Amino acid sequence: MAFSCPTKTMAQTSLKISLQGLECHFTWKLDYSRSKLQSLRETMIDISSREGVQCSWAGHLYNLLAYLQHALGSTKDALQCLKKAEEAIRQCSPDDVELSLVVHYGNLAWVHYHQGELTESQTYVEKVGRLLRDNPCPGVVWGEKAWTLNKFDVSKRKEALDYFQMALNGDPENKVLRCGYAMAFNKSVDRTNITAKLRSEMLEQLRIARELDPEHLTITMMYLQRLAESGQVEEALKLAEEVTEKPLDSFGGFGILLSFFRDHVSHDSSIDLARRTLERHPDSRQLKRHLGKCYKWKIFSPEEKRNPMRHILIENAVNLYEELVALYPKSLAAKLELSAMSRESGSVDRADKIFEDLLLDREGMEPQDLQTFYNWYAQHLFHAKKNASRSIDFHKKAAEIMLPTDQRDSSIRVLLSIVRNRGHRAEEIVNFLDGLDREGAVGQF
Repeated sequence: MAFSCPTKTMAQTSLKISLQGLECHFTWKLDYSRSKLQSLRETMIDISSREGVQCSWAGHLYNLLAYLQHALGSTKDALQCLKKAEEAIRQCSPDDVELSLVVHYGNLAWVHYHQGELTESQTYVEKVGRLLRDNPCPGVVWGEKAWTLNKFDVSKRKEALDYFQMALNGDPENKVLRCGYAMAFNKSVDRTNITAKLRSEMLEQLRIARELDPEHLTITMMYLQRLAESGQVEEALKLAEEVTEKPLDSFGGFGILLSFFRDHVSHDSSIDLARRTLERHPDSRQLKRHLGKCYKWKIFSPEEKRNPMRHILIENAVNLYEELVALYPKSLAAKLELSAMSRESGSVDRADKIFEDLLLDREGMEPQDLQTFYNWYAQHLFHAKKNASRSIDFHKKAAEIMLPTDQRDSSIRVLLSIVRNRGHRAEEIVNFLDGLDREGAVGQF
């Protein structure tokens, strides 16, 4: 019979308690579903691989990427990212480097603990303790936590704002924190819920951030977006032209810029900008995604539906989305977009195959992805396959997932329209919706 050493067990328990008290990615409740972590990892890899990554937050990025790699089972990649994080932090924070490494050391302590390297883990725990002895609440820690929460998930953005504010209380002129707060503030409210007063407040925060860091591309893109929404379109157009006069080597906020050109110039202008930028960075899969969106916007625009040459653009989009599916093999969005483009090209069988494969693989999807898939499949069954009854089945599946999303709203509206028009299976749908309504899920419609 084997006996464990009580002293060793007590020491390990004590270490675990110390680890749980650290401020780092392993204690910030980032334990989401595997598919969510994979999606975020792909986004962070895209950002880290592009030129012009901002020095001010490169350490934050690699620390987050290290956590994601470890959570997904790749300790070797996690350690490589942690090494890059330390190099970036030492390069960007020479005056306050040790305090800037507090979160990083916490991550190292956890990774060594999970590897069974308890001595190394204890060393980093003690290092953090010494650093915090004289600086119990360093703003750099709250700043990195705020940045991480803001990047991680939309549900954490209001919490991120609180941490940005805590960090700014101790360093109100810090341009990195001020820009981070402005970006988080602009993303913290759904576009449909932004009032004129709130938009004015957002514009002011972005103006302050731009004054502190006029070269920050994402801030500039958000600023011109809010200018246009506030009716200052001419000023926004002038700013957009200034940005695009010089080649773009950083893609922060690039999607906002493309949307702006689509809305205020033309679809062709957004496509042209995406193509020109991609020509400068042909290996950027992130830019290929942006170009795919531009194609999609134009293909489904009312004016394009009358264009006799529309099939050429659709063919280009199909080819691009085929490449994107290969570049992002885990991306549900890329596969759904390819199915839509395939259907538009007349290849309904190919779109069917994409949905059938996803149907077989749905067990691994997180609820929001599953809801999106059910809604898209329901629409495909109705419009492309003319199978109204099976379409209803999948709209019901989407509605049953109790997440407040546009896809769920879409499915509920379709079901309600069938009831109002006394369509096929109307009585069954009434009973189904009554069940949902008891949970307060349908009354808003």
